[in-house]
Amino acid sequence: MEAGFSLVEGLPGARLHSVHMIGAATQADNRAHEAALSLEMNLLKWGWPVGESIGALPEVQKALGLGRQTCRQAIAILEARGVLESRRGPGGGLFVRAPTIEDVVGAMLMYLALTGAEQDCVTEFRTLIWRLVVAAAIQRRVFVRPANAQPGKWGFAFDLAEQLGNGSMSMAAQLAEMMAQICQQPAAPARDAQIDAALLSHDVQAAWNRVDVLTQPIDLNPPKFELEMAEQGFSLCGRKSAMALAVRLAREFRDGRGAVEAEWETAERLGYTDAVVRQARRILQDFDIVRCRRGRKGAEWAPPTNAEGVIRLLAPCLAANGQSARDNNEVAGFLASSAPVLAARRVARHGSDSIRVFLPPAPADTVDVMQGENTLLELSGNPLLVIMVRSLGLANVFVDGPPPAWPIEAKIVGCNRQLMKAIKAGDPDLAAEVAWAKWRIIQESAEPIETSPEARINASTSLAIRGLPTRKTAA
Repeated sequence: MEAGFSLVEGLPGARLHSVHMIGAATQADNRAHEAALSLEMNLLKWGWPVGESIGALPEVQKALGLGRQTCRQAIAILEARGVLESRRGPGGGLFVRAPTIEDVVGAMLMYLALTGAEQDCVTEFRTLIWRLVVAAAIQRRVFVRPANAQPGKWGFAFDLAEQLGNGSMSMAAQLAEMMAQICQQPAAPARDAQIDAALLSHDVQAAWNRVDVLTQPIDLNPPKFELEMAEQGFSLCGRKSAMALAVRLAREFRDGRGAVEAEWETAERLGYTDAVVRQARRILQDFDIVRCRRGRKGAEWAPPTNAEGVIRLLAPCLAANGQSARDNNEVAGFLASSAPVLAARRVARHGSDSIRVFLPPAPADTVDVMQGENTLLELSGNPLLVIMVRSLGLANVFVDGPPPAWPIEAKIVGCNRQLMKAIKAGDPDLAAEVAWAKWRIIQESAEPIETSPEARINASTSLAIRGLPTRKTAA
């Protein structure tokens, strides 16, 4: 660990920003969950240093100012989430780990199933990522790979993102493909002649038109996600994990069959160790899926109200892989600018009663602006877009030091007012123009690394955002 590392340094500011990046205040049941979240935020501050030691349990307990039992509970939660590892013996202690992308996919599917989401959000998210990748490739004049080049496992969009060198874009493309695979959607093509031609001729609209054809959904009445799909997602990592068991227990809780046996009984019945069962139950509590009470049967079913648990897995994944603020902002900016367009298209299709639109008040501080941004994301109607943008934002909080305050809050809120009006009117073209104008304002006010030409798609490309896909749901 770097010299001067402190488990508690900067925690108040980290907690403030984390609450608004994840979209809602954390409903922690006890100090152990508060401590677990605070420790996660501090690890983000230090770039999520995988493999580094944060000390032995007594040292961590003293640094966090916790009692022994509370500290052990906090560490157990973090071990269950796969972000800490306890090693015994000489040279042992607590070491930083990072969640796997398979864990993120499984957690996403668990959240989507528990909230009753429809599978067409995967198609929509995948389309947005493909559009982002091909537009960025055209803007940066990335040439098509030779015909004899070996294609990758995740299709042309992932390969293009790898050529661009944007790790956040690559991860988003891989997530989209893994989700599509589990939803039994057609695999992304390794190559496509029309996409290649559009790249060579630098024709963004032609590339996007082809993307729309390739991702065209088949079913106008998409099915909902099932918890079995989440188990399949966790199984991709090839290990018998506490996360996978948590999904199985969530299904039992949902069906009224949970919290009727001791941990050892669950372990014996399902073939897990007592430790894994204990971790799985803590995951359910940490993801706000159940609320635990005292006693053998002390738990109640509580489906999650927001995606905090998933965001707190994806953000460390991004940070641990060393994604830069510039890379994160390129992906987040495109997706965030897409959100009001999708919302306006929903209104155009289903009417203004399909969403709740409000005009934001004059800002009192940065928190008010962040709440407005959260609202616009939610209005998109796509939970995957929301999760991705907030995870990128959370990963960026401490990438280059403390996050700067938004210097032109009045302008941002002015844009948001225009966006709300465009959404209410069901005007996706106007929403697109205002959304990108706002993103340009934000970029121009940021640090130089975030305003370089390579950090964003040019204006002419981005204004074509008005062609974003419509959610294919029945009226």
